[in-house]
Amino acid sequence: MSWLEVDVRDERGSVLPLVALLVVAVGGLCLGLGRLGGVANAKAQAQTAADAAALAAAAEGPAAARALARANGAEVVRVETDGDEVEIEVRLGQVTAAARAVGGGRPGAGSTVPGLVPELRAALAEAEQLLGEEVPITSGWRSRARQGQLYEDRGTNPYPVARPGTSAHEWGRAVDVSRWFVARLAVVAPRVGLCHPWPETDPVHFELCRRTS
Repeated sequence: MSWLEVDVRDERGSVLPLVALLVVAVGGLCLGLGRLGGVANAKAQAQTAADAAALAAAAEGPAAARALARANGAEVVRVETDGDEVEIEVRLGQVTAAARAVGGGRPGAGSTVPGLVPELRAALAEAEQLLGEEVPITSGWRSRARQGQLYEDRGTNPYPVARPGTSAHEWGRAVDVSRWFVARLAVVAPRVGLCHPWPETDPVHFELCRRTS
């Protein structure tokens, strides 16, 4: 055996362990990246569930938020309200996420909501009498400042928000109702003098209008 043959064999013997170590290192890196990707995906899913639940809570209350969270595979672990603002925290597996949205606050009886003009109060009271139940109002009269705040935060609202100075809410002539109640109120709205101007884009909005009969 020549000295050249010995050196070649020695070099091959040295390269093989290095290749094995490289394979192990690459495998570990891929596994780590996979785990990081899984965590990032879980966080994204949890945040999506939190955002949806917050919008549902702002529009229709905590019950709707919990139902929507469950539909997204998550559970609501915290609900905090501050006036028209609501903050939701959800858990999806081992990951938690929080989101905030602006809505109309806790529903109240239509005929007792403050700030509405007498004609609208009377229309809502008549609707309640016809339906045999209270009209759940999520938003009634708003100040110009409050309308401006809602307009600035309109990206978090599931429904359109009018510019300050153009909303019937500012004159106490409009209300928003809980989403689940829209169909019921729409049935009697024409009889009591309520208009439902945007049933597709803003279905929860009802405002005072002239009677047609």
